[in-house]
Amino acid sequence: MCLSIAANRSLLGAAFVTLLSVAATAAAEAPAPGQCELVAFVDETDPAGLNVRAQPSVNARIVGKLPPVWVDQADGARVRVRTEVIGASKGWFKIRNSADEEQLTERPARPTYAGEGWVSGRKLIVKAQTGAGRIRPDTSAPIGLQLKDDRLFDSRDFARAGTLVDCEGGWVQMEFVDAKIPAEIRSSLDIAPEARTGLPRGRFRLWLDRICGSQETSCDGF
Repeated sequence: MCLSIAANRSLLGAAFVTLLSVAATAAAEAPAPGQCELVAFVDETDPAGLNVRAQPSVNARIVGKLPPVWVDQADGARVRVRTEVIGASKGWFKIRNSADEEQLTERPARPTYAGEGWVSGRKLIVKAQTGAGRIRPDTSAPIGLQLKDDRLFDSRDFARAGTLVDCEGGWVQMEFVDAKIPAEIRSSLDIAPEARTGLPRGRFRLWLDRICGSQETSCDGF
């Protein structure tokens, strides 16, 4: 009997160690809050460009600048600087490898800071090729808003109404202002109450995935 109890204890101990190992592996593989891996575009209209700062604060040292949106005077086409987003903190986003896409402007690339730094989420836009906004950054999380009629969140209507506030892995969290969404679209939206929790009246937040890194075309594989 003693041998049996000892054996059982040994098996239980081994199982516990295995569970801890699995949990540790899962934790290591999951992105930490505020760590991201996605592409965004710089939506700065000031001719002086966008300041990139050393820390996520308007008072932090400026380490570089990014060019403003380029507008084709002939047809009004707009080309934005492309950047990689790797982190977030209180509405600020850590970026790197920013580049002026001269293949779209058909002009020499403008001087662009390519190092790491922080910019405000108010100056970034993303192409979220999804029609489902979720309460958490998880494909199994409850849907806070499902768009209808094959609409996607990368449309101009939603891009103008939303601001980036956070990111995690390949997900972004956006805060939308009801009044900025066209009335004909707004009237058909069924927004879950959870998406408005803790926010001022007339605002809601959603997590979006399927972020496309091309500003000219859509992305395949989603």
